[in-house]
Amino acid sequence: MKILVVMTAKATLHLLDGELHPSGFWAEEFVVPYQLFRAAGHTVDVATIGGQAPTVDQTSIDPNFLKWVRPEGSADDDAANAAEYVRVIGSTSQLRSPIALETLGEKDVAGYDGIYVSGGHGAIGDLPKSDELAQLLRWAIAQDKKIATVCHGHTSLLALRDGEGRWPFEGYRMTAFSHSEELVTNMAGRLPLILEVELTRLGARYEKAEKIWDSHVVVDRNLTTGQNPYSSKALAETFLAQLGA
Repeated sequence: MKILVVMTAKATLHLLDGELHPSGFWAEEFVVPYQLFRAAGHTVDVATIGGQAPTVDQTSIDPNFLKWVRPEGSADDDAANAAEYVRVIGSTSQLRSPIALETLGEKDVAGYDGIYVSGGHGAIGDLPKSDELAQLLRWAIAQDKKIATVCHGHTSLLALRDGEGRWPFEGYRMTAFSHSEELVTNMAGRLPLILEVELTRLGARYEKAEKIWDSHVVVDRNLTTGQNPYSSKALAETFLAQLGA
């Protein structure tokens, strides 16, 4: 099977107060699914808008920060996880020369079994603004492809509309980075959008884990969604099961 991984190319996020906040993609949300997809024997391509090399959010590879984005009391070894993220990111040549989304056509999309959109706050800055990404996802929907997104990767879905102007995922059960999780970040009150609010406004049946930062994955038809970075493993495993169904 062949999977397309879509990532943000933004290295900063423009906040409401004018600050250009250092950002990018979230390491766990790329590394964990990427490794699981490869371990399952699948071919994986990486694409960004403009083919620009993505920038990792430095806090996502900081072992002193990772304890704040996982459930309290989990058995994770933050230092080992951070080291593994750095190793994989440094050894993955596709991150240095990703495919430009603009070069992918309808026939190219047909060659993929599934599309996975990775997250990170940087995604807010470019994924919902790309006409080319919206077209790519419209082709994927029309071709009945499996789609998975995690955390802020859901911003890629916001601009989609069908021929009648409706959001194609209206009425779908889904999860995404929650408002309660946004409120404990250092960008609280300054973000251009809150995914839980936006998805609900568009008609999603939003749900989340009972415990903040806990893993939560939802499948509804061909869409698989994960709530937060800690959902990356379960999301990837669920997506692989969907692809094999």
